[in-house]
Formats: sequence, structure tokens, C-alpha cells
Amino acid sequence: MRSTIKTVAVLIAVLALFVAACGSASDTVAEKLAEELIEASSDGEVDIDISGDGDDVTMKVETDDGSMSFGSGAEMPEGLEIPVPDDGEVLATITADQVINVSLTYAHGRFDEIVGFYENWISGTGEEWDSQTLTMGSGDEAQRTNMWVENEGNSMIVVTDCPAPGSHTSDLNAVCVTVTQGE
Repeated sequence: MRSTIKTVAVLIAVLALFVAACGSASDTVAEKLAEELIEASSDGEVDIDISGDGDDVTMKVETDDGSMSFGSGAEMPEGLEIPVPDDGEVLATITADQVINVSLTYAHGRFDEIVGFYENWISGTGEEWDSQTLTMGSGDEAQRTNMWVENEGNSMIVVTDCPAPGSHTSDLNAVCVTVTQGE
């Protein structure tokens, strides 16, 4: 599965550049080309769907090993048992045999609220989680990161300051959350 995911990730980057450069008329050709390339390298069926225009593009990839979705129309994956705070924008999802991953973005002012949300949730799970906090830089330019890793499982939650998607800046003007739920 890892080779399929790696192949898909590389081809998604190439495909995204190709689609952006050529426009919507080439979407079907790009989808078919990417499907054929991934199928040839993974010995499995692949379905790629690209929809939208400009900054509102969504790419969905389905393989025998799982699925991935990227872009403005990505949706919460089914089966995710770790909660996520309301009003986040889903940026990417990956669902495979034993793992579900979702990446979201939130308004920058919600960092402390989201950290508190996960601290409260984790304390009520009955499971043991290791936590780490890191701050790089100082003042308004400090990047804060809180991470929790489940001791007896393969789950992880990361909350960090980040540039907002589409903001075309390196300013830390959003909160990024990545939740990985493993079995």
C-alpha cells in the first residue's frame, strides 16, 4: 500500500500542475493519464475525479488500497471516531485499510480553543496519550504546535499555527489540525 500511496502522491502533484497549466478542457485527459500511470505502477484499479475551477478544485483518488481527497470540496472521511471541532475546512483526507487521516484548517484565533477541545476529549477517553508542545520563534511570529500520540494505538492529533491555504503568504494566519486514526 505504501508504494501506491507514494505513487499517487507524486502523480497528484504532476497532475495538479498539468491541470493548472492546461485548463478545464484537459481535465478528462489528465484524469485518464494519471489513472493509467497509477494502475501500471500499482497493479490495481484507480479512479480519479477532478472537479471545480481555479482555487475551488477538488481531486478524489480511489484505489484498491483506499482513497484520498484533496482540495476545497474534500469531505470528512467515514469511520473517523476522533472528533474534530466545528467549522473547520477539510483540506485533505486519506482512508486506507487501517488508517484514516484528515487535515483541516481553522481561523487563527481558535488555537487555544482547539487545544483545549483535544485536551478535554483525550482526558475523557480512558486511553493514555503522550503530549508534546513546541513553540518556535517569539512574539507574534511564534509558531505553536501541540501534538498528542496514543500510547496503545496508532492515532495522533496535531494542532499548529500555519499559513491559511490560498493566502499566498507565509504568515501564520490559520490553525491547521491533522488527525490520524489508526488501528
